[in-house]
Amino acid sequence: MNAIALTTDAQRRPFNVYARVLATQILYIAPLLWLLELGQNLAWKAMNGTYGWLYPDSPYGWFSFGSMVLWSGAVFLMWTLHYWWFHPKSMKLWTRIAIASVVCWAGEWVGGFLAVELTGKHLQVWPGTMLVYVSFPAVFFWVSNVIIYHLLTVYVIDLTPNYDAPADV
Repeated sequence: MNAIALTTDAQRRPFNVYARVLATQILYIAPLLWLLELGQNLAWKAMNGTYGWLYPDSPYGWFSFGSMVLWSGAVFLMWTLHYWWFHPKSMKLWTRIAIASVVCWAGEWVGGFLAVELTGKHLQVWPGTMLVYVSFPAVFFWVSNVIIYHLLTVYVIDLTPNYDAPADV
């Protein structure tokens, strides 16, 4: 069996647990990550003199409430990876962080691209980059986002099912 194939235990995981936890995480985690994004964009401006990414169709320019859709998608990606792949394979934490960061970074580009193609409106634009909807330095933001997601869902709020909790001694 290759590393990507699901184990038989993963194939038997109940969908209702997955969906319930996903809904809870989107409700709590997506707004927190959205606020974190605002801080990251302000930090980028403090360091470089301009905002790192813009929202051309937002009246505010440097942030948009519409990007909450992207954050819900990011929570969906991170939880899906964890529930169906990372936990069943017992992957090490730094491997999880690396994979989830790259998947979410690519998801940001796909989300920006689909927004323009389907609605004709930009969710976000990274000025001066080839990729338009995301930049290569954004990978480092995604690493921090994934670490914070992991800390919030496992150690602070415990938005993971009981199977993920450490065994009682």
